[in-house]
Amino acid sequence: MRAATASNAEGLRSQPGMRTRFAAALAAALLAAAPAGAQDWEKLPDMPVEKWEPGTVVLDGKLYLFGGYTDGVRSSKLSNVFDPGDGSWTRIQDLPSAITHMNMVLDGRTVWFAGGFKDGYRGHTIAEVWSYDVDADRYTAAPLLPEPRGGGGLALVGRRLHYMGGVEEDRDTDSPDHWMLDLDAWAADRRAEWTPAAPMPAPRNQFSSVTFDGKIYAIGGQFHHDSEQLDQARVDVYDPAADTWTSGPPLPKGHSHAEGATFVHDGRIYMAGGHTTAPGGSKQVDPDILVLSPGGGWEVAGKLPLPLSSPAAAIIDGRFFVAGGSPGRSAVQADMWVAAAP
Repeated sequence: MRAATASNAEGLRSQPGMRTRFAAALAAALLAAAPAGAQDWEKLPDMPVEKWEPGTVVLDGKLYLFGGYTDGVRSSKLSNVFDPGDGSWTRIQDLPSAITHMNMVLDGRTVWFAGGFKDGYRGHTIAEVWSYDVDADRYTAAPLLPEPRGGGGLALVGRRLHYMGGVEEDRDTDSPDHWMLDLDAWAADRRAEWTPAAPMPAPRNQFSSVTFDGKIYAIGGQFHHDSEQLDQARVDVYDPAADTWTSGPPLPKGHSHAEGATFVHDGRIYMAGGHTTAPGGSKQVDPDILVLSPGGGWEVAGKLPLPLSSPAAAIIDGRFFVAGGSPGRSAVQADMWVAAAP
């Protein structure tokens, strides 16, 4: 099965309408090969549409998914919300543009996102910034980033939105730039703009970013995007009070591509799936669920049902949900699972 899948991969990916079946076949093969003792996952009905690298937030006990790639590695405007109470999916307002490689930040009942890649797998880098009013189901344009960026980090500390890192317009040069937007100033005066803050000590892209204990954690990531894609194990922590960066607990291996599956829950940081490069190894799709507790180091708390790049993941009511992602070779799948939270 594995040899046949590998030999036919390029042919399947090049044929319209075949890519989703290729992703399903690859996912099934990987699931069948899952080691004994892996997390006890329950298969749920598929998502309404396959998604890879979507933006995610959790609000009112529901999982929101914005944009990302669909079949054929096409950027999508489609956005949906999943209600684990009844297993339903509801389509919400489409994104203003078909965007990937942007991270979502929740501010009360407003979702913010910035930058990204627009219009496909080889799409161009953008400077767009938007907010989404959950109750009004409406998007509003906000001040553009000072320059186009894709795959950077986004975080909210207090009333200031932070954008850092990512790649420049060539989609490969990593930027150290770090900008802030005062949301109260923007609400009071629509002429407010992004202002500079301390640059990232190690510029990179496709790292996970969360606000944890009042500080921003930039977790993993990779050097370069369209060329080498060198996974990194470093974690950098930004203190907004001092406007300084310090080193955080490093990951056990180089890691990227888990932005929509990294979140804070019950005082711990969770990160699920992604790409990984072990010391001396080659780049692989990762099955691990990593957890960081205050004052400790990263631990493997569980395993996904199969290795997945850039899925959507969240813990809701004590259950760990994982949806979509890519099992490898740029295939996009719509499978969804749930298990007890590790």
